[in-house]
Amino acid sequence: MKLSISIICLLTFSFIGFKSLQAQQLSEISGVIVDEHQKGMDLAMVSLQQLPDSTFVKSEFTDVDGSFSIVKIKAGNYILQVNIIGYEEHQQNISIDQGAIIKLPAPISLSPAVNLLGEVTITAKKPYIERKIDRTVVNVDALISNAGKDILEVLERAPGISLDNNGSILLKGRAGVAIYINDKPSNLSGTELESYLKSLPAGSVKNIEIMTNPPAKYDAAGNSGIININLKKNKLQGFNGNIISGLRQTRYTSSNNSLNLNYNKNKISLYANSSAGFFNFFQDLNINRYYKNQNNERLTSFEQNSFNFGAGKYASSNVGLDFYATEQTTIGISYRVNSNPMLRNNESTALITDSNNSLLQTVGAANETNRKFQNHVYNFYTKHLLDTIGSSITLDADYASYFSRAIQLFENTLHDNNEVLIYQDQINGEIPSQINILGAKTDYTKQFKDESKFEAGLKSAYTNTDNEAIYSTTIDNVTSPDYSLSNRFLYKEWINAAYLNYARTFGDISIQAGVRLESTKLIGEQLGNQEVAASDFTRNYTTAFPTFYSTYKLDSLSNNVLTFSYGRRIDRPYFQDLNPFISPLDKFTFYSGNPNLLPTYSHNFSLSHSWKSYITTTLNYSKTIDGIQETLEIRDGIYYSRPGNIASNQSMTLSLEGSIPVTKWYNLNTYLSMSYVNFESQLYTEQLNSSGINYYLSATNSFTFGKGWSGEISGNYSSDVVYAQLLLKSWGQMNFGIRKKILNDKGSIRFAVNDIFYTRRGSGVINNLRLTDANWDSKYDSRVASLTFAWRFGKSTLKKQKYNSKGSSEEQNRVQG
Repeated sequence: MKLSISIICLLTFSFIGFKSLQAQQLSEISGVIVDEHQKGMDLAMVSLQQLPDSTFVKSEFTDVDGSFSIVKIKAGNYILQVNIIGYEEHQQNISIDQGAIIKLPAPISLSPAVNLLGEVTITAKKPYIERKIDRTVVNVDALISNAGKDILEVLERAPGISLDNNGSILLKGRAGVAIYINDKPSNLSGTELESYLKSLPAGSVKNIEIMTNPPAKYDAAGNSGIININLKKNKLQGFNGNIISGLRQTRYTSSNNSLNLNYNKNKISLYANSSAGFFNFFQDLNINRYYKNQNNERLTSFEQNSFNFGAGKYASSNVGLDFYATEQTTIGISYRVNSNPMLRNNESTALITDSNNSLLQTVGAANETNRKFQNHVYNFYTKHLLDTIGSSITLDADYASYFSRAIQLFENTLHDNNEVLIYQDQINGEIPSQINILGAKTDYTKQFKDESKFEAGLKSAYTNTDNEAIYSTTIDNVTSPDYSLSNRFLYKEWINAAYLNYARTFGDISIQAGVRLESTKLIGEQLGNQEVAASDFTRNYTTAFPTFYSTYKLDSLSNNVLTFSYGRRIDRPYFQDLNPFISPLDKFTFYSGNPNLLPTYSHNFSLSHSWKSYITTTLNYSKTIDGIQETLEIRDGIYYSRPGNIASNQSMTLSLEGSIPVTKWYNLNTYLSMSYVNFESQLYTEQLNSSGINYYLSATNSFTFGKGWSGEISGNYSSDVVYAQLLLKSWGQMNFGIRKKILNDKGSIRFAVNDIFYTRRGSGVINNLRLTDANWDSKYDSRVASLTFAWRFGKSTLKKQKYNSKGSSEEQNRVQG
């Protein structure tokens, strides 16, 4: 592997050296933008579009004195365009010779908009998909049907992103993707992450960055890559905001609501974002287990039906203050709190039969879990600009705390074949958990006038967790402590990191290379009791994570571009998964953690070709070592689920992404992929050797009608998927949505139905169980009808945006909800 990487890098750099000898000498253009009083205009957008087809080339914002400079331009004919809210658009043709340094002889004077009705909206033409050297950028507003949706819905329609049957986000069919908000780990997972993404309206998002091989600036965690959601910056002075309220109807009713407020004046920027709602869900699950003897003959069967109902509420608030101390320095503080109480009830009945399918016993279980969860995040950050072309230094510090408490009640009964009660017990559990994370990070960026860039940074994070499980069992009205289930687990972790990154363009070739060094120390301690002996473990490891990217433009208009990337990644276990205690799900099903979990490492390669902004073909290859997957074991008729390291996993994906403007009123966005996966490992008493091919297709048809109407028809399909021990059966669904603008285009109403024909069901087969065949089938809330109202308010003028912090580390992403 090291040899192949070295050869690839050597050949690439040799090719770069050859091409750089032929590179053109590039040009630059500068000037000044002024208003009707000849005063320099801050933050006017100056862009270049290449003639004859008006292809977007690049853009810059003006400085406080109205000056701008666009560098590294190829010779050619362009349209110079200037936009700013409240003023008429300015356009002029300009011809640029090779190596020319052009300074406009006179300032460009803008005139106030003539028919200004409260607010002017600039609609720059942007493609839905943009390709960059290290990421794919999805411009959310470019797809009009995204209006009125929440971000989770938008993500599911982005190229290469899908949701599994449990609502987890997959990238190129792989789990373990890290979700960032404004270049910063989201700090949430599980139900909390899902609720937060549903509370974010699509209109609040500028773009979504998809990175299968993230650069060295980002934490090395996330073997499947990173999805970074960039929220729109508040550039408006004064008071403004938006409200979004939605109802979702499945078998039950849910509601999502959010309020976003911004106030900017002079050097102060205040913002407050709140979301709240309630949700209800169900799952109707059938699990079948068939036990065999050594001759592969069926002995007994265990067929269980479970109905799981959940109800909960969520509330999230984020408040912050940015202070622009000088034109170069921003200082800010922020605070976020999330609360998510939830109640789950599970009632199940299992039939145990003999080889002749005659009833032996009936097992009943009624389980209830009442859980409270709260998360607080405090942040301080500062950014100082070192020059006018983008050089900067930043400092971020975070403190995050997570607290949860679950009260559990398990009632179990056992009846014989004559329905006579032969056994009954009750298990009570209390599970408090406290996690504290302290992190700090600094980043230095040096931007050069030739558009090359050097970056360096340091990061340190400390995590301290305390998890306790207190169980008691009641039999024949006698209650006693259950020491086999009770446990207290303490865990501490230190991560220190440093990185270097450099990017430069040589004519038609661009490169970016970096390396990140991360050192990890951890200590885990399980406190003992009367029946369970105390145990502890300590680990120390330091690892380098190199990244490399290169692009080559095959023609002068950049219509055809080749991109290659390589990155090494790591996935550390969730903190709770290291806790070895056993938690009952029912009398025959238990979950436990695994203190022997090792971090997962992967090597990821990607080669792609893109044609304009319309079609991209990509070949991805990944090799994963010690991959963490759910492992399933049958022992003495008891079903144990725990995370484990799958020794080796290889995957290869060939994908085709298309974003095609068929007509002015019809856009087609589609994604097709074919993936091959292979898993090999010694798994308990069995040898795991599973492989398979998966086909995936998604298509979104977007229509723009007159008078503010728009609509969408979409669908996706997945064939069978091999996932370690599991074979997930094929599924598909179709969706429909329609939207109408109201209130002078400041509001909208949207109605949508997902999974119209109720065809998305979760089913599969569990393999590699000793002398056991097992499968499952489930129905859940996949068919959803939703009605959403959105309204924006406030009148404002242009203002510098707040600085978005990014100092916290991925440790907060490893807290399971």
